[in-house]
Amino acid sequence: MLGVPFKRGSTKTHPKTFIQKKQKKMSSYQKTKLEYERIKDERARKREEFLKDKAQREEALKKYKEKKKATYQLLKRKTKKGQPNLNLHMELLLQKIQAQRK
Repeated sequence: MLGVPFKRGSTKTHPKTFIQKKQKKMSSYQKTKLEYERIKDERARKREEFLKDKAQREEALKKYKEKKKATYQLLKRKTKKGQPNLNLHMELLLQKIQAQRK
């Protein structure tokens, strides 16, 4: 049956031949649709990547601001007489030196 040609009025078509013809010849609409889907997927991927990077930047900025605020709170503390608390300054410097050694 595979090698036998079909009659002109026959309603049966060979499935293998039909699939091959369909894959070989795509209409301009199908080509455009495939191109649109490819572009759409690429845009979605880029958007996800952008949002992920944005979230990472925001998280890093938040950590930086918290650390800076904590440091400022330590450095602005005063003694009862209004003088800067140098013990806290020394503690902060010691923490920085220890962090650099690690």
